[in-house]
Parts: sequence; C-alpha cells; structure tokens
Amino acid sequence: MNPMKSLHIKLIFVVYLFTVMQTSAQWTHYSATNSLLPNNTIRCIAYESDSIAWVGTDYGLVKMVNGNITIYNTFNSSIPDNAIRCITVDSLNRKWIGTFLGGFTIYNDTVWDNYNTINSQLPDDQVKDIAFDNSHTVWLATTGGLVSIDTVGVWKVSQQFTSPLQSSHIARIYVDTISNLKIVGTVNGGLTLVDDTSMVTFTISNSGIADNSLYDIDVDAAGNYWMASPANGIVVKTNGFGWTNFTPFNSGIQTQSLTCLEFDAQEKLWIGSIDSGLIMKSGLNFQTWNATNSPLQDNYILSVAFAPDGKLWIGTYSDGVYVVDTAALLTSVYEISNTTAQMFPNPATSTLYIKSPVEEYIYHVYDVTGRQIIEGTSTGSITIVDVKSVIPGVYFMQIDTEKEKSVIRFIKQ
Repeated sequence: MNPMKSLHIKLIFVVYLFTVMQTSAQWTHYSATNSLLPNNTIRCIAYESDSIAWVGTDYGLVKMVNGNITIYNTFNSSIPDNAIRCITVDSLNRKWIGTFLGGFTIYNDTVWDNYNTINSQLPDDQVKDIAFDNSHTVWLATTGGLVSIDTVGVWKVSQQFTSPLQSSHIARIYVDTISNLKIVGTVNGGLTLVDDTSMVTFTISNSGIADNSLYDIDVDAAGNYWMASPANGIVVKTNGFGWTNFTPFNSGIQTQSLTCLEFDAQEKLWIGSIDSGLIMKSGLNFQTWNATNSPLQDNYILSVAFAPDGKLWIGTYSDGVYVVDTAALLTSVYEISNTTAQMFPNPATSTLYIKSPVEEYIYHVYDVTGRQIIEGTSTGSITIVDVKSVIPGVYFMQIDTEKEKSVIRFIKQ
C-alpha cells in the first residue's frame, strides 16, 4: 500500500444537518480569477442599498451592483490609499472609508474628501473602523488612538497614558443605539465603554474578560456584548454584570482564533475564524463550514456581513468574497462528490463493513460533537471496523480517497 499522507482528512461535523446533501447553489463566489475583483483579500463589506455593496480589498475599493464590479483605486480616482480597512455608509449614502496608510476619505459618489495626519488631527493614518452615534458624532478607530468628531467639527483624541484606554490601537467601535454607549475593542488593551461623560476599561487584570484583544463586537437582543478574540474564542460581557467565554476547551467551537462576528435576524451568531472557516452558533450548538465540507476554499475569514436581502457575505484572506444563502445552508450538508463507498449494516451492533471500489483510503468515525473515536486505513475492497466498544448513538463515518470524500451517517445499537 502506498503512503496515505495525501489522504489525511479532517471532518468538521455540522450538528443536526445530515438529511439533505447540499450542492454549491447556495454559494456565489467572486474572486480575482472569475470576476473583475482586483484582489482576493477582502477586509470589509458594507451596503448602500438592497442592490449596492461596497467591498474593501488590499488593492482597491469595489462597488458591486447585482454582480457588476466598479473599481476605485489611486490610479483612477482620488482615493488616498488602495489598502481598504473599513467602510461605513451614512444616512446621506456617503461612504466613509478607512485605509491602511492614507487616513480616511468621505466619498459622495462625486468627490473624495480626504483626511490624514497632515491635514487634520488624526493621530495615525491607519483607520480600522468608523461609526456614528445617536448625536451624529463620528468615531474613528485608529492604530494611534480613539477619535471623535462632533457635529460642529471639534476633534477629540483619546490615547493610552492620557485616558483610561489601555491601548491606543483601536480595532472596533460598536455603538449601542439604545444607550448611545460606545463599545470599543482594542488590541492588547481590553474593552473600553465610552459614554458622554466617562470612559471605563476592562482588561484581564481588573475583570473576568478572557482576552485583551477584541477584533469585532456585536450585541444580542438581551443587551449582551459578544466579541471575537484572536486568541481566546468568543468573549461575552453579559448585560449588567459577569463575563463568559466560548473556546474549544469548554464548548463545541473548534478554534479560539476568531476575527469577526455578526448576529442574524434569528439571533444566530455567524463567526469568521483565522484557521477554521465560517462558524455558526445557535444556542449551545456550533456548526462549521470550511474547505473540507463546503465550497469555501479559504479557512481564513476576515469579514462577515449580512446584506439587506438576508444573504451573508464572507470576505476571505486569499480567495475573494462568498455570498451565501444561510437559510438554504441550514437545511443541508455539503458533499464534495457523489459517493461510491458503501457501509453496512446500518444500524450496527458490533461490526461495520466498508465496501469501496478504491482499495486505498483512510476512514474516521466521529460522534455528534465532532470528536474522533476511531481511525483506520483500508484493508482491501472490504474493510472491517470494530465498533463493539462504541456507546450506542448516532455517528458519522468519513472515508477519503484520492478522488472523493464521503460522509455516511450510521447508528450504533
């Protein structure tokens, strides 16, 4: 038998979703290969209307109208930098765009109004987030501090050592529209809450927060703050008091390296990760879509954003943007190819038999939480798998050959 290293598999089990096989119809993919997208690194996504999406890449700003792409860069427009870091659309449909090296710009579909460290009080030219509060104050997350600009044009810059901020590197600003509280995530400085008169910071040293770096923030219907941590999973500040945390050590999430998150209309939390693709949390259950079990070909997700039509846009690090119908996604499981492998009997009591026209493959058995309980290699056209010691319940057998991946559900009696 030849070495099987190329056949090593990873099964990411999708809880409860095993009755219908999904084709790629739920997924629309735009990349620099199959479209006019100028770059495959998608940092941010925002929506001007039901049909107009704005996409920030590492090599230009993209306007997408029903799939048609217009590119704005430093060669064909007055945008100050091609590396886009954030996009926010205001009530006048002006696009506020933060860049990596050029500060930020306001685009009204005709004129670019640029602000940087030379012509304004901006403390740093990298702008990572822009938000508006109930008082129409503009808030900017920069790598040099937290900036506010009020309606009469007064700038205020808050930084480490001159304010309660424990880091001047601001990653995310979420405005609670009910309380007008600014929820500020930092890099290495924890969480800071800002109201009209005060600023309070929570770090590992003074609270139950699980990580001092928080890349993204959303708030659920109960007023709990949910935050994406790059090193310690999901961090939650519960409404009024207390902290909780979801990692692979205490929950079904498969990674603790997260980048972004957003709630859908049904209060399901959709999460982007650095190494495990797209994750959805519903109650205590986690489901994962990645390069192994879906059309998604890059497991490094940089941005997730729900469009007005309810579809989820997913920005990846190296494979462009995916648009997903999550309603259809949640009623199906993706199968990479038509399976030719067979397994019997099902239900099983003590022995399973795998029959495959391909004699060389690896098989794994997983329980409903995605935990591997058996691993083995084929022994010919029919392979015998001993399941006598397996606890009765529902399990999944994944079989990988060089040409196909098969997942078969079975019951152990």
